[in-house]
Amino acid sequence: MRAVDVLVVGGGPAGCVAAWEAAAAGAHGVLLIERDRAIGAPVRCAEGVGGAGLREFLDPDGAPWVSRRIVRVILVAPDDTEVRLAESDVGYILDRTRFEPALAERASAAGAAIRIGTEAVAMARSNGAGAPWHVTLRGPGGEETVAARVVIGADGVETMVGRWAGLETRVAARDMESCAQYVMGNIAFDPDAIYLHFGPSVAPGGYAWVFPKGEGIANVGIGVVTLRSDGRTVRRYLDDYVAHRFPGGTATGLTVGGVISGVTVRRTVTDGVILAGDAAHMINPLSGGGIINAMKAGRLAGRHAARALAEGNVTAPNLQPYHDEWMRLLGDAHLKYYKIKETVNRYDDDFFNRLAREVNHIPHGKRTLGRVMASALVHHPSLLPVAAQLFLQEFC
Repeated sequence: MRAVDVLVVGGGPAGCVAAWEAAAAGAHGVLLIERDRAIGAPVRCAEGVGGAGLREFLDPDGAPWVSRRIVRVILVAPDDTEVRLAESDVGYILDRTRFEPALAERASAAGAAIRIGTEAVAMARSNGAGAPWHVTLRGPGGEETVAARVVIGADGVETMVGRWAGLETRVAARDMESCAQYVMGNIAFDPDAIYLHFGPSVAPGGYAWVFPKGEGIANVGIGVVTLRSDGRTVRRYLDDYVAHRFPGGTATGLTVGGVISGVTVRRTVTDGVILAGDAAHMINPLSGGGIINAMKAGRLAGRHAARALAEGNVTAPNLQPYHDEWMRLLGDAHLKYYKIKETVNRYDDDFFNRLAREVNHIPHGKRTLGRVMASALVHHPSLLPVAAQLFLQEFC
């Protein structure tokens, strides 16, 4: 039986950064496994990230894994009224087929071993709290068992590591969005902007998006909370949206899946186990964005795993600082975002249409996200308790 200090399950942003950080922090024997045949593929998201968060890990300037730099956000109301926010360093659209491999290269350079086409199919521990987890792996060479002192579960929203470890990771139906996305060509849009289209008639409980990949090429997608839908499938919502906005476009790729729009699970650790990224529901409930969140969680997971190993104590109480630090970093903010999302989801199309027209009276150069929220608060005070301080301090 092969023994490792850290087994990272999942080669997405959380897993790659966790392996990178654990190895860099001194953990001996770090193994990262990815069940797909390539890290970074298939792509299952819109690939947009904020610039500031990305720069904490890698320099995007001139990087081959950047598809497009974004300097504008355009909000779209149900009646197609557009609100162009003031220009700023918004972020980047990634090429995740190149981005995750770049993260994996950092992990490998730090000393982590990486195996693709390898899946964890079982996990158990027969002894006490300090005993290693025995994880059965299935790969090209058949099955083998690895003894891992710490297992980092970065295996996505349907995490098996969490279930095997006895952590509660189920998602309420009201907090799960069904998503569908086309890669579309031959369409007209501002290639330096992302478009976010709101309203229950467009995407009940979620929103539609256009994220540029290049001139005339973009990820066009939609997220819908099924409990709020009118019976159409998410694919039908997307087809109707594309027919309305881009009738002459050509779809060259389709992605479907689920995105959690809830909050971090209450327990992200147990003896010898840490959950990170989507596996722990570490996703912005308002935007559904999770790439940078996952990377920050992976960084914490790798560092705390290495610390606990160095201290010779990988029990839940000694791993709990990981959870506490995550909550201070982003988890507590996500609780506030969730309350905002629940409030906004009560409004109808007319609310978004009127808000768009009101905001367009603000001079373009002063049209920040904070001012959009301020306008909403003036006319809808019910947003005030959870939104005012958070948004007006962070985005004005």
